[in-house]
Amino acid sequence: MNTASKPFSSSQYGASKTAQSDTLSETARSAYDSVSSSVGDAVDRGQAAVSQAGAKASEMAELATQQMKSLTSELEDMARRNPLGMLAGALMTGVLIGLFARGRG
Repeated sequence: MNTASKPFSSSQYGASKTAQSDTLSETARSAYDSVSSSVGDAVDRGQAAVSQAGAKASEMAELATQQMKSLTSELEDMARRNPLGMLAGALMTGVLIGLFARGRG
């Protein structure tokens, strides 16, 4: 097996090194694109969740406002129908608050 071997030249080394560099560069670019896509999708999902949570919070605030208006209206109606009863209720509430406050101190 007498084969003539060629001496390894620096041009072959450079070509080999360039091919490896290109392969590494492609792999890195592919990994970057994959990560970038995944992060972009996660950000989009996060923004959608925040937007949905904001809409729900706004809806809940609106509902609470409507309930407070309804309660206030009901209390006004009760005060018009029975003013002495409302005064008695307010007096009892004040006494209870005073007892609780005094018991803690």
